[in-house]
Amino acid sequence: MEFMPFCSTEICFTTLKGLQTKLLSLNAKYLTVIANDSAVKRWNLQGLLKQLAENYDLTWINHVSANPTQWDLITALEQIETPPDLVIALGGGSVIDLAKGISALYDPKRGYSYEEITHAIRNKLYLKKDHFIKIIAIPSTAGTGSEVTSWATIWDGDKQSKYSIDAPGLKPTLALIVPELTLTASANLTLCTGLDALSHAVEAYWSKHTNPLVQELAYRAVELILGNLRTGIKRPDDLAVRELLCRGSVLAGLAFSQTRTTACHSISYPLTMLYDIPHGLAAAMTLDPVSRMNEGHYPNDDRLMALFADYGGISGWINQVCTGIVHLKLSTFGITTGYLHQIVKRAFTGERMDNNPVELTQDDVMAILKTVL
Repeated sequence: MEFMPFCSTEICFTTLKGLQTKLLSLNAKYLTVIANDSAVKRWNLQGLLKQLAENYDLTWINHVSANPTQWDLITALEQIETPPDLVIALGGGSVIDLAKGISALYDPKRGYSYEEITHAIRNKLYLKKDHFIKIIAIPSTAGTGSEVTSWATIWDGDKQSKYSIDAPGLKPTLALIVPELTLTASANLTLCTGLDALSHAVEAYWSKHTNPLVQELAYRAVELILGNLRTGIKRPDDLAVRELLCRGSVLAGLAFSQTRTTACHSISYPLTMLYDIPHGLAAAMTLDPVSRMNEGHYPNDDRLMALFADYGGISGWINQVCTGIVHLKLSTFGITTGYLHQIVKRAFTGERMDNNPVELTQDDVMAILKTVL
């Protein structure tokens, strides 16, 4: 029998100074660093990048799209001339996803084409690899959870599908959590990523694969996010609050790393792919109506829902935290009734919708979407 550890990632909360010390003392020669140039300037990390280049043979991939596609993956792979010992991903979920894509698909003996990359992802050819490149993940937002999961999202360049790259070897070796990096996040980004983390926690709590430990992690993550997200938006330079949001994000990541997500994330994928709704908003938009359908169909549901009681339920809290930033409805993003059938048809993602405690039909998803229109 094969046994999997609950979490094989070393998780370290540190400071910017501690980050520098860690990265300059790696047992490696060849590094690939993925970090947007604009973000490096925003965090004043130009000096660190210069030191890394002096200490290691460094490849810096300095542009990452918000939702990386096969084209982005090919562009990144073609920049790497020497097989790296480590891939360092410094940024949001998209940066860490791209790092996992590189780890899974890098092959120094071949070139890459759109068709070959798509074929490899669809057919999981990367599972035949002897080993994956080790990843150090440094999330710059409190929301992705990707620093402790073994999967990544690659969005179809033709907007026909959303692909998942998934293998135990893609779980980062080390996650460095630096709350200071989140201080530069805008109100909108803080909201989007915080809602993504909330969705991870809530969906892990009610997933078909939940268990008592997952529920404890998810419960505490929800507590931390509910109690601190609005404050983090109002007081963006409050490092103590940012650190609490980072804790909530990591706990949510640990929870859904065991269960995967459910109906809310499944429905969110066409909303992001077709209409560019930011992922966290798209996932959280249906939390309330899905929670009503799931009520009574998973353990300890009353305990989870009690966390939202003082806010008037999930929708009440979401409305409060979104006030002044976004009206979290489909119509805000130009979606009308006529688009719903197309969304419904694409809303059933395997291992996500199947993971929901209640089996949802297309009519159910249509009803859910109409409540948030």
